[in-house]
Amino acid sequence: MTEPESLLTVGEIARRLRQPLHRVEYVFRDADLVRVASELKRIDRERDASLANRMVKEDEFDGI
Repeated sequence: MTEPESLLTVGEIARRLRQPLHRVEYVFRDADLVRVASELKRIDRERDASLANRMVKEDEFDGI
């Protein structure tokens, strides 16, 4: 008989990914850790791109 997969708590996922607790909301299986890390990186990239776009637009207005 195989052992059941262990569940990870929100705190454990946050600790393993070195992220604030509020960025992880649910309980996941150990196998989900890679997917959660990937999604957090995607969110960060989108946020960084959005911030960069806003900064470019602000610089355009400064030259007027």
